[in-house]
Amino acid sequence: MPIWQSIAWSSDRASPLKSTGAYADPACRYHRLHQPQTTGPSGVISQLVLDCLPQAGSPLRHLQDLWLHHSDLNPQDIPAMAALPVAALPYLALQRSHFPAVPELHDVITYPPSASAGQEVILIMEDRSGWPTFLQAWAKATLDPLQQVQWLLEISLLWQALQPWQTESDLVNFDRLVVNSSHQVCLRELTGFCHQSTDLKSLGLAWQQQLQLAAGMVGSAFSLIFNHLVQGTITHIDQLQTELFCLADQMSLPASTQPQISPISPLQCQHQPRGLSPDSNLPGLSPDPDLWSGLELGLTDEQLMQIIETQAGLANQEDRDSSPAADSPTMVLPMKLTMLADAGQTHPGQRRDHNEDWFFSQTELTKLTHPGGFRLQARGIYILCDGMGGHASGEVASQLAVQTLREYFEQHWHSDVLPDQNLLFDAVARANQAIFNANQSQDNAGIGRMGTTLILVLVKDLRIAVVQVGDSRLYSYNKRQGLRQMTVDHEVGQRDIQRGIEPAIAYARPDAYHLTQALGPGELDKLEPTIFYEEILEDTVLILCSDGLSDHQVLENHSDTHLAPLLSSRHSLDQGVGELIDLANDKNGHDNITTILVRFKLRPDLEQLTF
Repeated sequence: MPIWQSIAWSSDRASPLKSTGAYADPACRYHRLHQPQTTGPSGVISQLVLDCLPQAGSPLRHLQDLWLHHSDLNPQDIPAMAALPVAALPYLALQRSHFPAVPELHDVITYPPSASAGQEVILIMEDRSGWPTFLQAWAKATLDPLQQVQWLLEISLLWQALQPWQTESDLVNFDRLVVNSSHQVCLRELTGFCHQSTDLKSLGLAWQQQLQLAAGMVGSAFSLIFNHLVQGTITHIDQLQTELFCLADQMSLPASTQPQISPISPLQCQHQPRGLSPDSNLPGLSPDPDLWSGLELGLTDEQLMQIIETQAGLANQEDRDSSPAADSPTMVLPMKLTMLADAGQTHPGQRRDHNEDWFFSQTELTKLTHPGGFRLQARGIYILCDGMGGHASGEVASQLAVQTLREYFEQHWHSDVLPDQNLLFDAVARANQAIFNANQSQDNAGIGRMGTTLILVLVKDLRIAVVQVGDSRLYSYNKRQGLRQMTVDHEVGQRDIQRGIEPAIAYARPDAYHLTQALGPGELDKLEPTIFYEEILEDTVLILCSDGLSDHQVLENHSDTHLAPLLSSRHSLDQGVGELIDLANDKNGHDNITTILVRFKLRPDLEQLTF
């Protein structure tokens, strides 16, 4: 049975806690273990509890899912959420963009349940009591100053996230900071029960007084940054991030070319904060995924961009010698992944009373650290389905397809490479059969047979596998190619075009937009999914979407305003998804709207570079 941490206090701080029995809750689900400990402000009690009913899951699951899919959620609009103690809200609000830095909140207990003076509040959350403290990890990393810079950057990003909730003072209290197995700074808990805003001067004092610094120029650079905070030279978190990134850039130079690290002034450093963002969940330092300057190679920005563009062009050329790129540098710059992030959202649209779309996204990141730096291994599954078949049918088909595909890959994809085409076809065949069987069992016939489109993207590091059925689409956006539609709709008009008919004639027929492929209505012998593989060569955003977003050239007409900014790690993917949904409702709105964004950030892989 799982063990959780409970944090308890009385809303009337003058009243002691009353519920001191064997269980933390009236339902006797959470059995108290060991002796309670006072934590933080007086009257706040921390204690481990044993979950005696783990099969029931989290009572907050519905609210967690709501906030996961609606980043701009107003808790006052949801009665069950508005009834929660204010201290619980930051956990729910920050779970998508800042987990695991912010712990998972499993349950909230108020005693008595109705609001009254002296009400006790108990938060049940992930137990992190066994994790090493931040100060312990910092002391062990004195020979790895780049890792220390990374930790300070992570704290600065958490500062930005916690400020709206007035809990940034937790970052000044080192008792609340721990480090997980991926070397990421995390919070043990949040002090949402006592809103105490603090300033950057307090943060600088805490760093100055408690962080052990190595001798030499690196330690001096840290000291100067801390002094800037204490003296008020740094007044905004962006300035702090700028100095830390500048310091990281200097440390990233090869030893043979590394200059003396000199103290940095905010006026001297022209870099902008970059590399990490609140939506990244990346446990490793990425000194410059947006504007990497070529310092590690001793190249100018112009030379570096020429090499990168040449590399990207060569990768897609069948005849390099006859291309204009033949006169350009021929060195291929190896790249590595430094960030993979995703966000998704669905909306019924303006004219539908229910939503037949369904989607699933999962990103798994593993950081491998070694003396030369780090390497990020990534694995992702992204599924989008647009159901059809009428009320309570299309949505059943889309959900059944997503569920079947999820379970299939959980059972059959365990290797370090993408599944081959046979495995991908088998997965789609299973989903088709599940829906087909449901149609047969319900005696559905004709247009009453339910079905769904499918866009499936699997990611392994910088390689992707794509499976398409129907007219849901996959696009990519990057600086070199702009917006590119990667899939061709499975519909009558496109089928005629592929047979050589002029587009104007093909789409003049009344059934031009009828689907030629879908999961579920027919048996396997009628299924012809499109399956292909691609490699990501530069910073790229993938856009999976249903036709509620792609119709009427919405993405093509607004890519500069709604997609280009998403290449930057400083632009929230959750915000970007919301803006695309709003755009689709404004320009289309006739159908359900669903999209998943997947952002790849790359940088040159110096370990594999050969001259």
